Amino acid sequence: ADFTQGADVSGNNVTLWFKSSVNTTWVDVHYKVNSGVQQNVRMSFNAGAARFEHTILTAAQAEIEYFFTYNNGVPAYDTTTFTYRSGQPDPEPSTNSIYSIPASSIPQPSEGGVSLKVMNGTGGAYTDDQIYWGVIGINPVNGKWSYLDLAGRLLPISSDLNNAPGHLTKDGINYANIYHKISDANWVNLPKIESGRLFLSVGSPLYMKTFDDGFAGPDLNNPTDPNLNIIFDFVEFTVDKDGYHGNTTRVDQFGFPIQHRLVNLAGNYDRTVGELESETRSGLFAKYVNEVPYEFKSLGTLQAPYRILSPMKGPFQEGGAYENYFAGYSSISTQDILLGVGEASNPEVCAALNRHVYTEPDNWNRVDQYYQAAPANYYAKFWHDHSIDGLAYGFCYDDVNGQAAYLEVGDPKGLIVRVGW
Repeated sequence: ADFTQGADVSGNNVTLWFKSSVNTTWVDVHYKVNSGVQQNVRMSFNAGAARFEHTILTAAQAEIEYFFTYNNGVPAYDTTTFTYRSGQPDPEPSTNSIYSIPASSIPQPSEGGVSLKVMNGTGGAYTDDQIYWGVIGINPVNGKWSYLDLAGRLLPISSDLNNAPGHLTKDGINYANIYHKISDANWVNLPKIESGRLFLSVGSPLYMKTFDDGFAGPDLNNPTDPNLNIIFDFVEFTVDKDGYHGNTTRVDQFGFPIQHRLVNLAGNYDRTVGELESETRSGLFAKYVNEVPYEFKSLGTLQAPYRILSPMKGPFQEGGAYENYFAGYSSISTQDILLGVGEASNPEVCAALNRHVYTEPDNWNRVDQYYQAAPANYYAKFWHDHSIDGLAYGFCYDDVNGQAAYLEVGDPKGLIVRVGW
């Protein structure tokens, strides 16, 4: 790691400290005492202790949230956030944490791409050779649907790929093998790509047919889909001349916790979205059923233990028990509201309906007023409640008012995706 850090208590004062193991000449600490106004301070260097320090007076009994900005030569980096509580700071991120990877250790990407790492955060539930990943998207050079190999090349997909050497087979049917294991590579260069998806699965690769002009992804409404008994998830992204743009998503389902971290070349962008690392898969299944209203509970059991379904994959479909869930709130159908189509195709209208602020235009951009009463998309609310910074893609237009788990930067360096458990 680039550094160690901590909080020392002396009397009623707290000294935050940062000790660098790289070429650091300055450190800023950003902190809030008892959720107050954020303070931003250049730390002093204590030569005797060989570390940077800042003392906060009369704060020993307070809660302090803090993070650091430090340089390593010319680039600067933000750390994750730490918390001091009643004399005990949070521990250093473990080697199982997405934050344990120093930004300075990320390889330089090539050809305007981004260095990609898929990380095993399952805590031993699955080994590196039991976690599969594959990237598929459109190669902007030739406009062809392609998959990513370990050399960082986008290779065209086709119908023939389903029967190519090394293909996958399930129930006597052949499928394209576009997958790698975490154990296959530490980093892979992800070149420019449009409409990209990073598919992730544990225990087995996914079984998807490829064609000359696209692919057939998992269909959770199809009772014969070969992926129904596979635990999987995915991340969406585009890499283009304007940089990296991507997100985790719960629009269709939840398979396992994902964290999605993006770091830039200049060293002034290092952000992570997704479920909180403290959340476990089994814990989220239990919390989901306990926390959502009755109408939404079955989404956590219909295809358990493989996934939690989104509303339109369950009884909110036309003909389902809750097909008229939003009736009486507006004249727009429940299906249009949940899918963002028809009369709910306007992003702001769709978001306001899902968040139950549709009849209160002054609250459309007030996050504290979202999901305060039924009918509302409580499936989406659940993911906001259990995600980093409260950001989640719980429905198709959850990016309205900046609420989606979405990251973008113009000069990407590294993309780290952690498979949690």
